[in-house]
Amino acid sequence: MRPRAAAAHAISSALHLVALAVVVRSTWTPPVASPAPARPRAMTVFAAPRDDGSGPAGLNPVAAADVLDMVRPLASDTVALPTFTMNVRKIATRASLLFPFVAPGISLTRFSIATEREMRKTFRDPFARSDAARDTRGRERPPLVLSDAAVQALIDRAWSRRDRWTPFHEIVALAGAHNPDTGRLPALLHAYQRQNGLQPYVDASTRDPRLWAELGLAADHVEFIGFISAFASAHPGSKATTELLFLLDQLAQANMDALVTLLDTDPPASLETTRNGNQDAYNLIVDLRRHYAKQLRRKGLTTPDALKAHYDRVRLEILTGIVRTTPRGYRANDARFLIGTIHWRAGDPGDALRTWRAMTVDPSDAYAISIGRILDAIAAETGGDRPGVDSRETTRRLALQMNAILRAEQGRWIMFSMDRLRQFGFHVDTF
Repeated sequence: MRPRAAAAHAISSALHLVALAVVVRSTWTPPVASPAPARPRAMTVFAAPRDDGSGPAGLNPVAAADVLDMVRPLASDTVALPTFTMNVRKIATRASLLFPFVAPGISLTRFSIATEREMRKTFRDPFARSDAARDTRGRERPPLVLSDAAVQALIDRAWSRRDRWTPFHEIVALAGAHNPDTGRLPALLHAYQRQNGLQPYVDASTRDPRLWAELGLAADHVEFIGFISAFASAHPGSKATTELLFLLDQLAQANMDALVTLLDTDPPASLETTRNGNQDAYNLIVDLRRHYAKQLRRKGLTTPDALKAHYDRVRLEILTGIVRTTPRGYRANDARFLIGTIHWRAGDPGDALRTWRAMTVDPSDAYAISIGRILDAIAAETGGDRPGVDSRETTRRLALQMNAILRAEQGRWIMFSMDRLRQFGFHVDTF
């Protein structure tokens, strides 16, 4: 096959795989809870270190109803899959916090992005350091000095398809020792979330590898959330904090993907490899599906649309917090682009256009190409100065252009992701 034809075939295949994943997800309904076997609790469920004494770091306090009411013992910690062996112990011990954006939910006050009204509703220790005091302490640290080549080498060392938290430790150490505004720390964090953050995960011949890979990622999310909340609390309104909040937004997207994959999975039909290799691990999946189906029913998230709307609300809170707190508008355009995209895809064109109109063109922004095209389209179709859409025909033309712009942005991400995966010897359906 010629190189160009091979590339086109690879891209087409990937797009078809992604489309297939979307079709599968669109048919999801919460599984019916089955009675839990009467076996005793046998494992301590993980709880992240607290950052203010009232709950896991960065999260709301954990209610009794959020805790998995049974964690079965594991005779073996591993599941042998076709291309890798998965250690499931971490997933089991963090069973109650695999999907923290649903239960217990993130606390905006712990990321220093809550509104004043939200802050007034939350008890605050009167003897705690003020944001200004904590911010000054960070500004005294030396700037991170790294060449472009050294930044890229570090980002490549931190890349992983499954376990993300462990290779991220080197970046955590640098973030704790250097200035959050000057030097290369913001650029390093930006490169991490742009190159190593969201990755496509598509089923291969069986569901087992993808499910375990995504659950492994979900088990790391509470660690990332705890780190981001602690850093944001210590360095509010800094460039590094802004970059970490964009990473938090990516975690929310990946977390929803993992939850949908879990709920889409029918264990008897889809997890034969797991069941044959480790019955206890198979039972863990059954318990997780039962527990989180119960959580979603309790919270009224009983349809795919309701679940997506919940995660969209969380993302909007994070992104609007970025716009509100980022220093001197740093990456505010990127946040507004993502906010508008959420509104547009949710069927709210008025909110999307109002948000996008506030953007400006800055070549350094991550979404600069799409931002420029959106602003050009709005100016051409509405004159650039009217808040709404003028007519049905204008609406139709704008819809065609906006959808094309967003598809092109998604296409750029898919092509970049495929190149990045190939660099490390993977494809969208290998884990």
